[in-house]
Amino acid sequence: MEDELRELRDLVAQLKADNERLRQEPVSVAQPGPSNVAIPVAENPPLIGAGASTAERFVFIPRDRKCPKFSGRSGIGINEWVEEAQACMRLRHLSTADQAFFLFDHLEGEAREEIRYRSRNEREDPDQIIQVLRELYGCTKSYVALQESFFSRRQQDGETLVEFSLALMSLLEKVKSQSPHGMPNAEVLLRDQFVEYVNDCALRRELKQFVRRQPTATLFDIRSEALRWEREGMPGGVRGRSQSVPSAYGIQYGVQGHQHVNSSSGSVTSEMSELRDMLRKQQQQLNQLTQSMAQLQNSQSRSRPFKANLICRRCQQPGHFARDCDGERRSASPSARVNSAVMKGGQSSAQPSEN
Repeated sequence: MEDELRELRDLVAQLKADNERLRQEPVSVAQPGPSNVAIPVAENPPLIGAGASTAERFVFIPRDRKCPKFSGRSGIGINEWVEEAQACMRLRHLSTADQAFFLFDHLEGEAREEIRYRSRNEREDPDQIIQVLRELYGCTKSYVALQESFFSRRQQDGETLVEFSLALMSLLEKVKSQSPHGMPNAEVLLRDQFVEYVNDCALRRELKQFVRRQPTATLFDIRSEALRWEREGMPGGVRGRSQSVPSAYGIQYGVQGHQHVNSSSGSVTSEMSELRDMLRKQQQQLNQLTQSMAQLQNSQSRSRPFKANLICRRCQQPGHFARDCDGERRSASPSARVNSAVMKGGQSSAQPSEN
């Protein structure tokens, strides 16, 4: 037991001596990053507590940007993946061979197998790898088809103004990727496409006036104005749709020359009153149809002859005509002949002798 205590005391004394020696010597800390800068540490760092030995720790913060993996048909698109991969390679300051290995290392599935079976020159060239992947997984539409998709894009029902603007920007980016110099006035076309095809006719008219006042306004300026107009049109926040009434009624009011009320309370009141009027008119039409059907049924029931007093000339039984009788022919009794003569005399028009 005494030997173990003595060994522990010697070990503690040795550790104290080493600690004191390390304090007297300057220490260089390697800073993580592309340039390793040595930062001197103070010779006598302060102690945490009296009699406690300080534990020195080095914390390295990684500056590497994580790059997603590209698999081909599913997941991230080829353009987004190329941008991320190129940003990561610029941050790491990789050589050409290391860039090719980095791209191949971040491929998986079908895309990785495609590059694996290419020639050595293509596998070791990062530009060739990106070109092969763009040819396989890039946009397959022609320049004309992409232009048609852009110019035919309209704001859909339930789509917000921000979603509509982002969809237009995405389509325009595809057009520019196919022909970078094919649309020199791309920003103006993007702005005019947004202004021309918003659903709300009142908002469309307001944005056109804004463009006439500020011809150099961009899409973001127009969208900010549209969002402001939309927020002011509804109390308490943004509307779920960018139109106050359905498209058909908006076109109808635009033709007739009605103006939308832009105040926060007036727009809601007018919309609710229009809906109430529509429901009231529909209810009136339903009531009229119901009354017409009832009158038609009553007129048909009145036009039918009363068959209770009819006597068949064939079987001498009441309730049907002789043409509908299947019974045996019988001769009429004298009382039945008298009753028949009395009934004929009381009617305004004479009945045929044979029914």
